[in-house]
Amino acid sequence: GFYNDNHPHVFEQTEDNVLEREGVKEELKRLQKLYIICTIDKASNNFAFICKKFYVITLLKELGFDTDTLECTGNKTYSPLPNDPDFYVEQIASTLRDKYSITIDDQNMCLPRLFWNPKLHKNPYKARFIAGARSCATKQLNILVNCSLKLLREYFKKYCQTIYNNSGVNVFWSIDSSAQFLESLQGSEVFNLQIYDFTTLYTNLDLKEVDDMIGEVIDLIFSERNKYINICKYD
Repeated sequence: GFYNDNHPHVFEQTEDNVLEREGVKEELKRLQKLYIICTIDKASNNFAFICKKFYVITLLKELGFDTDTLECTGNKTYSPLPNDPDFYVEQIASTLRDKYSITIDDQNMCLPRLFWNPKLHKNPYKARFIAGARSCATKQLNILVNCSLKLLREYFKKYCQTIYNNSGVNVFWSIDSSAQFLESLQGSEVFNLQIYDFTTLYTNLDLKEVDDMIGEVIDLIFSERNKYINICKYD
């Protein structure tokens, strides 16, 4: 092959991890100068090599930039803001400190970055945009919100189980993983199985309506005798 003929040092046989070979490290650095190397959506053990110019242009279009003039006009999802990132990080930090007694450490005093992974299972190919980072100003808040939603889900599951016990009707259709779904098929005679996907289902939800519905769920599953909940994260 091309690499075997032109870069034979990459395939030198050693006892070490292949990624620790000097030849492999050099080739990876060379490829990183030419391409964006990222995981593939729905297939995270596979990697795509994407032209850097194409990757950046895709990001600019998503954010509402004119790719010819680089003027940012925004769109219905993104709006340009006048201040630098530090201003908004400090706003987030002061709000969390004053309203929720959450202190952000120095490592998390930053905003998440926007990136995208290719959705190669789509025809034509599409991009999945992700705003996230290992460290960001809302990390500690995100952890608490995640714990809260998991608790609500667990109590709602118990509420639905009571309905099932009384009526035989299952109104809880949430699973933790695809493995749980496969386990539910064990011993079942399935003659026809169809799968449906909803494009931008959650991103189209009205946030005000979501907030109202969460309030109604809390009122539904927590009675007067069991109305206090404690959300915390144990290290």
